[in-house]
Amino acid sequence: MNPARVLVIRLSSLGDVLLTTPVLAALKTAWPGARLTVLTKGAFAPVFQGNPYAEDVAVFEDRGLWGWAREIRRRKYDVLIDLHDTPRSRVWTFLSNAPCRVRYDKRAGARRTLVWFKRESPRLAGGIVDRYQEPLVPLGVIPADGIPKLYIRAEEKLSADWERRLGPGPFLALAPGALHATKRWFPDRFAEAADRLAGERGWPVVLLGAAADQDAAEGVLRSLHGPAQSLVGQTSLREMMLVLNRSALLLTNDSGAMHVGAALGVPTVAVFGPTVKPFGFFPTAPWASVVETPGLACRPCSVHGSRRCPLGHFLCMGDVTADRVVAAGQALLKTFPKDRVS
Repeated sequence: MNPARVLVIRLSSLGDVLLTTPVLAALKTAWPGARLTVLTKGAFAPVFQGNPYAEDVAVFEDRGLWGWAREIRRRKYDVLIDLHDTPRSRVWTFLSNAPCRVRYDKRAGARRTLVWFKRESPRLAGGIVDRYQEPLVPLGVIPADGIPKLYIRAEEKLSADWERRLGPGPFLALAPGALHATKRWFPDRFAEAADRLAGERGWPVVLLGAAADQDAAEGVLRSLHGPAQSLVGQTSLREMMLVLNRSALLLTNDSGAMHVGAALGVPTVAVFGPTVKPFGFFPTAPWASVVETPGLACRPCSVHGSRRCPLGHFLCMGDVTADRVVAAGQALLKTFPKDRVS
Protein backbone atom coordinates (compact mmCIF):
# COMPACT_ATOMS: atom_id res chain seq x y z
CA MET A 1 0.00 0.00 0.00
CA ASN A 2 1.31 3.42 -0.95
CA PRO A 3 -1.46 5.99 -0.35
CA ALA A 4 -1.09 9.60 -1.48
CA ARG A 5 -3.67 11.20 0.84
CA VAL A 6 -4.49 10.10 4.39
CA LEU A 7 -7.05 11.62 6.77
CA VAL A 8 -6.90 11.12 10.54
CA ILE A 9 -10.02 12.19 12.48
CA ARG A 10 -9.89 13.13 16.16
CA LEU A 11 -11.96 16.19 17.03
CA SER A 12 -11.47 16.43 20.81
CA SER A 13 -10.51 16.63 23.64
CA LEU A 14 -7.02 17.93 24.40
CA GLY A 15 -5.52 14.75 25.81
CA ASP A 16 -7.18 12.48 23.24
CA VAL A 17 -5.99 14.69 20.39
CA LEU A 18 -2.45 14.91 21.73
CA LEU A 19 -2.28 11.11 22.01
CA THR A 20 -2.65 10.87 18.23
CA THR A 21 0.84 12.28 17.66
CA PRO A 22 2.65 8.90 17.77
CA VAL A 23 0.14 7.62 15.22
CA LEU A 24 1.19 10.33 12.77
CA ALA A 25 4.84 9.35 13.22
CA ALA A 26 4.01 5.70 12.53
CA LEU A 27 1.99 6.58 9.42
CA LYS A 28 4.73 8.79 7.99
CA THR A 29 7.33 6.10 8.59
CA ALA A 30 5.19 3.52 6.78
CA TRP A 31 4.08 5.86 3.97
CA PRO A 32 6.73 8.58 3.59
CA GLY A 33 5.17 9.85 0.37
CA ALA A 34 1.69 10.30 1.82
CA ARG A 35 0.23 13.67 2.73
CA LEU A 36 -1.23 13.40 6.24
CA THR A 37 -4.23 15.54 7.16
CA VAL A 38 -5.65 15.76 10.68
CA LEU A 39 -9.26 16.83 11.21
CA THR A 40 -9.73 18.36 14.67
CA LYS A 41 -11.47 21.25 16.40
CA GLY A 42 -9.84 24.65 16.15
CA ALA A 43 -9.23 24.76 19.90
CA PHE A 44 -6.86 21.80 19.59
CA ALA A 45 -5.14 22.62 16.30
CA PRO A 46 -2.10 24.05 18.20
CA VAL A 47 -1.27 20.47 19.20
CA PHE A 48 -0.03 19.90 15.64
CA GLN A 49 1.80 23.20 15.22
CA GLY A 50 5.37 22.43 14.20
CA ASN A 51 4.66 18.69 13.96
CA PRO A 52 6.74 17.41 11.02
CA TYR A 53 4.31 14.56 10.33
CA ALA A 54 1.10 16.60 10.00
CA GLU A 55 1.34 18.45 6.70
CA ASP A 56 -2.24 19.66 6.89
CA VAL A 57 -4.59 20.41 9.79
CA ALA A 58 -8.24 20.67 8.77
CA VAL A 59 -10.03 22.74 11.40
CA PHE A 60 -13.49 21.44 12.19
CA GLU A 61 -16.15 24.07 11.65
CA ASP A 62 -19.87 23.82 12.13
CA ARG A 63 -20.79 22.86 8.59
CA GLY A 64 -23.19 20.25 9.87
CA LEU A 65 -22.98 16.50 9.50
CA TRP A 66 -23.60 16.50 5.76
CA GLY A 67 -21.42 19.50 5.03
CA TRP A 68 -18.36 17.75 6.38
CA ALA A 69 -19.37 14.49 4.73
CA ARG A 70 -19.34 16.30 1.37
CA GLU A 71 -16.03 18.03 2.13
CA ILE A 72 -14.28 14.80 3.11
CA ARG A 73 -15.62 13.05 0.03
CA ARG A 74 -14.50 15.97 -2.16
CA ARG A 75 -10.91 15.69 -0.93
CA LYS A 76 -10.65 12.09 -2.19
CA TYR A 77 -8.60 10.49 0.57
CA ASP A 78 -7.01 7.11 -0.09
CA VAL A 79 -7.04 6.13 3.58
CA LEU A 80 -9.37 7.41 6.31
CA ILE A 81 -8.51 6.64 9.94
CA ASP A 82 -11.29 7.36 12.44
CA LEU A 83 -9.75 7.79 15.89
CA HIS A 84 -12.90 9.37 17.34
CA ASP A 85 -15.46 6.60 16.83
CA THR A 86 -18.68 8.55 17.25
CA PRO A 87 -21.87 8.29 15.18
CA ARG A 88 -20.83 11.47 13.36
CA SER A 89 -17.33 10.24 12.49
CA ARG A 90 -18.77 6.87 11.44
CA VAL A 91 -21.10 8.59 8.98
CA TRP A 92 -18.18 10.59 7.56
CA THR A 93 -16.13 7.42 7.22
CA PHE A 94 -18.96 5.54 5.51
CA LEU A 95 -19.65 8.33 3.02
CA SER A 96 -16.00 9.25 2.38
CA ASN A 97 -15.56 6.93 -0.58
CA ALA A 98 -12.00 6.29 0.66
CA PRO A 99 -10.73 2.92 -0.64
CA CYS A 100 -9.34 2.08 2.80
CA ARG A 101 -11.23 2.95 6.00
CA VAL A 102 -10.30 1.90 9.54
CA ARG A 103 -11.64 2.82 12.96
CA TYR A 104 -10.28 2.83 16.49
CA ASP A 105 -12.26 0.67 18.92
CA LYS A 106 -13.12 2.61 22.09
CA ARG A 107 -13.82 -0.60 24.01
CA ALA A 108 -16.78 1.15 25.60
CA GLY A 109 -18.36 -2.12 26.75
CA ALA A 110 -15.16 -3.30 28.44
CA ARG A 111 -14.77 0.03 30.22
CA ARG A 112 -18.37 0.01 31.46
CA THR A 113 -17.97 -3.59 32.64
CA LEU A 114 -14.95 -2.52 34.68
CA VAL A 115 -16.94 0.33 36.24
CA TRP A 116 -20.10 -1.65 36.95
CA PHE A 117 -18.77 -5.09 37.82
CA LYS A 118 -15.07 -4.43 38.55
CA ARG A 119 -14.07 -7.06 36.00
CA GLU A 120 -11.06 -6.11 33.89
CA SER A 121 -11.09 -7.35 30.33
CA PRO A 122 -7.85 -8.32 28.53
CA ARG A 123 -9.05 -5.89 25.86
CA LEU A 124 -8.11 -3.05 28.21
CA ALA A 125 -4.41 -3.93 28.12
CA GLY A 126 -2.12 -1.19 26.86
CA GLY A 127 -2.78 2.52 26.54
CA ILE A 128 -4.81 4.66 24.18
CA VAL A 129 -1.83 5.17 21.86
CA ASP A 130 -1.55 1.39 21.46
CA ARG A 131 -5.29 1.15 20.80
CA TYR A 132 -5.17 3.96 18.26
CA GLN A 133 -2.48 2.08 16.31
CA GLU A 134 -4.02 -1.40 16.55
CA PRO A 135 -6.22 -1.12 13.41
CA LEU A 136 -3.23 0.14 11.40
CA VAL A 137 -1.14 -3.00 11.82
CA PRO A 138 -3.01 -4.95 9.08
CA LEU A 139 -2.16 -2.07 6.74
CA GLY A 140 1.55 -2.67 7.29
CA VAL A 141 2.03 0.22 9.72
CA ILE A 142 4.52 -0.59 12.48
CA PRO A 143 3.38 0.96 15.79
CA ALA A 144 5.48 3.90 16.93
CA ASP A 145 6.81 4.64 20.39
CA GLY A 146 3.83 5.30 22.64
CA ILE A 147 5.15 8.61 24.03
CA PRO A 148 3.26 11.59 22.56
CA LYS A 149 5.29 14.62 21.54
CA LEU A 150 4.70 18.32 21.08
CA TYR A 151 7.04 20.40 18.96
CA ILE A 152 8.30 23.83 19.98
CA ARG A 153 10.49 25.52 17.39
CA ALA A 154 13.67 27.22 18.62
CA GLU A 155 12.42 30.58 17.33
CA GLU A 156 9.03 30.20 19.01
CA LYS A 157 9.13 32.40 22.09
CA LEU A 158 6.75 33.83 24.64
CA SER A 159 6.09 37.54 24.42
CA ALA A 160 8.37 39.88 26.36
CA ASP A 161 5.50 40.55 28.77
CA TRP A 162 5.11 36.84 29.54
CA GLU A 163 8.88 36.46 29.96
CA ARG A 164 8.91 39.32 32.48
CA ARG A 165 6.07 37.76 34.42
CA LEU A 166 7.75 34.36 34.57
CA GLY A 167 11.23 35.66 35.33
CA PRO A 168 14.49 34.12 34.17
CA GLY A 169 14.72 31.12 36.48
CA PRO A 170 13.03 27.73 36.84
CA PHE A 171 9.57 27.40 38.35
CA LEU A 172 7.10 24.74 39.40
CA ALA A 173 3.96 24.57 37.26
CA LEU A 174 0.69 23.52 38.86
CA ALA A 175 -2.49 22.62 36.96
CA PRO A 176 -5.21 22.15 39.61
CA GLY A 177 -8.18 21.80 37.27
CA ALA A 178 -10.01 18.90 35.64
CA LEU A 179 -13.29 18.70 33.80
CA HIS A 180 -15.03 16.63 36.49
CA ALA A 181 -14.95 17.40 40.21
CA THR A 182 -13.97 13.88 41.30
CA LYS A 183 -10.79 14.12 39.21
CA ARG A 184 -9.56 17.16 41.17
CA TRP A 185 -7.19 16.68 44.09
CA PHE A 186 -7.67 18.95 47.11
CA PRO A 187 -6.36 22.53 46.65
CA ASP A 188 -4.74 22.66 50.10
CA ARG A 189 -2.80 19.47 49.40
CA PHE A 190 -1.67 20.74 46.02
CA ALA A 191 -0.45 23.86 47.82
CA GLU A 192 1.39 21.87 50.49
CA ALA A 193 3.15 19.70 47.93
CA ALA A 194 4.05 22.71 45.78
CA ASP A 195 5.35 24.70 48.75
CA ARG A 196 7.63 21.87 49.77
CA LEU A 197 8.93 20.98 46.31
CA ALA A 198 9.38 24.57 45.15
CA GLY A 199 10.36 26.05 48.50
CA GLU A 200 13.40 23.88 49.06
CA ARG A 201 14.68 24.86 45.61
CA GLY A 202 13.79 28.54 45.73
CA TRP A 203 11.33 28.26 42.86
CA PRO A 204 8.12 30.23 42.45
CA VAL A 205 4.87 28.45 41.60
CA VAL A 206 2.92 29.21 38.41
CA LEU A 207 -0.69 28.03 38.13
CA LEU A 208 -2.06 27.12 34.71
CA GLY A 209 -5.43 26.13 33.32
CA ALA A 210 -8.56 27.23 31.53
CA ALA A 211 -10.99 29.85 32.79
CA ALA A 212 -13.19 27.05 34.17
CA ASP A 213 -10.35 26.13 36.56
CA GLN A 214 -10.44 29.51 38.32
CA ASP A 215 -12.09 28.27 41.54
CA ALA A 216 -9.59 25.44 41.91
CA ALA A 217 -6.71 27.85 41.30
CA GLU A 218 -7.98 30.34 43.86
CA GLY A 219 -8.20 27.55 46.43
CA VAL A 220 -4.57 26.66 45.82
CA LEU A 221 -3.42 30.30 45.94
CA ARG A 222 -5.12 30.82 49.30
CA SER A 223 -3.12 27.93 50.77
CA LEU A 224 0.28 28.61 49.20
CA HIS A 225 2.94 30.25 51.36
CA GLY A 226 5.70 30.84 48.82
CA PRO A 227 5.86 33.14 45.79
CA ALA A 228 3.17 32.26 43.26
CA GLN A 229 1.11 33.64 40.43
CA SER A 230 -1.89 32.38 38.51
CA LEU A 231 -2.09 32.41 34.72
CA VAL A 232 -5.32 30.41 34.80
CA GLY A 233 -7.66 31.58 32.07
CA GLN A 234 -5.06 34.03 30.71
CA THR A 235 -3.21 31.94 28.13
CA SER A 236 -4.07 30.43 24.81
CA LEU A 237 -3.37 26.72 24.45
CA ARG A 238 -0.14 27.42 22.59
CA GLU A 239 0.95 29.95 25.22
CA MET A 240 0.25 27.39 27.93
CA MET A 241 2.50 24.95 26.06
CA LEU A 242 5.28 27.54 25.88
CA VAL A 243 4.96 28.30 29.59
CA LEU A 244 4.99 24.61 30.50
CA ASN A 245 8.00 24.08 28.26
CA ARG A 246 9.94 26.44 30.53
CA SER A 247 8.85 24.77 33.78
CA ALA A 248 11.05 22.46 35.84
CA LEU A 249 8.24 20.29 37.26
CA LEU A 250 4.49 19.93 36.78
CA LEU A 251 1.96 18.88 39.41
CA THR A 252 -1.41 18.06 37.88
CA ASN A 253 -4.59 16.03 37.97
CA ASP A 254 -5.67 13.55 35.28
CA SER A 255 -6.26 16.25 32.67
CA GLY A 256 -5.15 17.62 29.34
CA ALA A 257 -2.39 19.59 31.06
CA MET A 258 -0.91 16.30 32.25
CA HIS A 259 -0.55 15.08 28.67
CA VAL A 260 0.87 18.42 27.55
CA GLY A 261 3.55 18.43 30.25
CA ALA A 262 4.62 14.87 29.57
CA ALA A 263 4.67 15.48 25.79
CA LEU A 264 7.03 18.41 26.34
CA GLY A 265 9.45 16.38 28.42
CA VAL A 266 8.54 18.12 31.68
CA PRO A 267 8.88 15.91 34.79
CA THR A 268 5.20 15.42 35.63
CA VAL A 269 3.43 14.16 38.75
CA ALA A 270 -0.23 13.32 38.08
CA VAL A 271 -2.81 12.56 40.76
CA PHE A 272 -5.45 10.03 39.67
CA GLY A 273 -8.65 9.53 41.66
CA PRO A 274 -11.65 7.62 40.26
CA THR A 275 -10.03 6.76 36.91
CA VAL A 276 -7.62 3.85 36.49
CA LYS A 277 -4.81 2.63 34.24
CA PRO A 278 -6.93 0.16 32.19
CA PHE A 279 -8.86 3.12 30.76
CA GLY A 280 -5.63 3.85 28.86
CA PHE A 281 -4.81 7.42 29.85
CA PHE A 282 -1.90 6.98 32.25
CA PRO A 283 1.10 8.91 30.90
CA THR A 284 3.66 6.58 29.33
CA ALA A 285 6.77 8.77 29.48
CA PRO A 286 9.34 7.64 32.07
CA TRP A 287 9.54 11.23 33.33
CA ALA A 288 5.85 11.11 34.33
CA SER A 289 4.68 9.55 37.58
CA VAL A 290 1.17 8.69 38.74
CA VAL A 291 0.05 8.89 42.37
CA GLU A 292 -3.17 6.98 43.07
CA THR A 293 -4.97 4.94 45.73
CA PRO A 294 -4.90 1.30 44.60
CA GLY A 295 -7.01 -1.46 46.08
CA LEU A 296 -10.27 0.44 46.59
CA ALA A 297 -13.25 -1.80 45.86
CA CYS A 298 -15.24 1.19 44.55
CA ARG A 299 -12.64 2.26 42.01
CA PRO A 300 -13.26 3.02 39.17
CA CYS A 301 -16.68 4.51 39.84
CA SER A 302 -17.02 6.14 36.41
CA VAL A 303 -15.30 6.23 33.05
CA HIS A 304 -14.68 9.98 32.89
CA GLY A 305 -15.19 11.22 36.46
CA SER A 306 -18.33 12.75 37.94
CA ARG A 307 -19.66 15.66 40.00
CA ARG A 308 -19.33 13.91 43.36
CA CYS A 309 -18.20 10.68 44.96
CA PRO A 310 -21.17 8.28 44.71
CA LEU A 311 -20.33 6.82 48.13
CA GLY A 312 -19.58 10.14 49.81
CA HIS A 313 -16.15 9.25 51.22
CA PHE A 314 -13.91 10.26 48.27
CA LEU A 315 -11.15 7.96 49.48
CA CYS A 316 -9.55 7.71 46.05
CA MET A 317 -8.39 11.31 46.47
CA GLY A 318 -8.55 11.50 50.26
CA ASP A 319 -5.87 8.84 50.67
CA VAL A 320 -3.44 10.66 48.36
CA THR A 321 -1.26 12.66 50.74
CA ALA A 322 1.05 15.56 50.01
CA ASP A 323 3.91 13.37 51.26
CA ARG A 324 3.32 10.91 48.41
CA VAL A 325 3.20 13.61 45.76
CA VAL A 326 6.33 15.27 47.14
CA ALA A 327 8.17 11.93 47.13
CA ALA A 328 7.14 11.33 43.51
CA GLY A 329 8.30 14.80 42.51
CA GLN A 330 11.64 14.46 44.26
CA ALA A 331 12.27 11.11 42.58
CA LEU A 332 11.55 12.54 39.14
CA LEU A 333 13.73 15.60 39.67
CA LYS A 334 16.60 13.40 40.76
CA THR A 335 16.30 11.07 37.77
CA PHE A 336 14.95 13.37 35.05
CA PRO A 337 16.07 16.97 35.39
CA LYS A 338 14.21 18.96 32.73
CA ASP A 339 17.28 19.59 30.58
CA ARG A 340 17.68 15.83 30.09
CA VAL A 341 14.21 15.14 28.70
CA SER A 342 13.28 18.25 26.72
